[in-house]
Amino acid sequence: MVGQQWLMWSSFDGSFLIDVSARTIRCFVKDLEDPAWLDVFVRRVLPRVAILFGASAIHSAAAAIGGRALLLLGESGAGKSTTSAALGAAGWDVLSDDISILWDPEAPTVAPATTGMCVWPDSREGLGIADAQCVAMPGYPGKMRFVPGNESNTALVPLNALVFLQRGKGEPLLLPISGAEAMVRASQQRIRFNPGDPTGKEMRDAFAALSGIARTTACYRLSVPRDYGMLPAVIDLLRGTLEH
Repeated sequence: MVGQQWLMWSSFDGSFLIDVSARTIRCFVKDLEDPAWLDVFVRRVLPRVAILFGASAIHSAAAAIGGRALLLLGESGAGKSTTSAALGAAGWDVLSDDISILWDPEAPTVAPATTGMCVWPDSREGLGIADAQCVAMPGYPGKMRFVPGNESNTALVPLNALVFLQRGKGEPLLLPISGAEAMVRASQQRIRFNPGDPTGKEMRDAFAALSGIARTTACYRLSVPRDYGMLPAVIDLLRGTLEH
């Protein structure tokens, strides 16, 4: 903290002075035209600031269709970005691709956070994504942000399912899991505003919120093959989680 304000900074570019009482954020950047600082601000800083106002922030992708949303969670390489890009290409509204913001644990809703999904060249090729739909990702050579162009929702969307991705072989397989298992898995993906919080309050609040979310939301484990030809079947399974 600097006085009564929080300070965040990034190695890409940008320092951000957050005044909660005044509800202001001052941005100090080297080059206003460089997209790196704005990417950090929108995708990294703002989701964390939401925690200060009672939101839960989880490392996950969020997508919605038909007025219902799901979260895609998993370790790095589990297929979150590729799956969310496939959903976006199929007409879903991808609400976030990296940090999802949730409100009201007893009746969870997902807030639209960012536009676009970050994809590597092999995913762009496998999904048939046109270059015109992509922009470069600052700080990630070769990685692009895919923007389908159908992002229009700015309202909260009811959360219907937590889906934990893992890599598999053969046909995609969706299995229900218990709320307790989901709670353990989701807690490993929680985002912290202040990792050095000496009081432990932030951690307690986060676990209480995740417990409520896991208790009131359907939870699944989804095995996702690396075969891009299987993605339509994956999308069908995900759509099914929103119908219950």
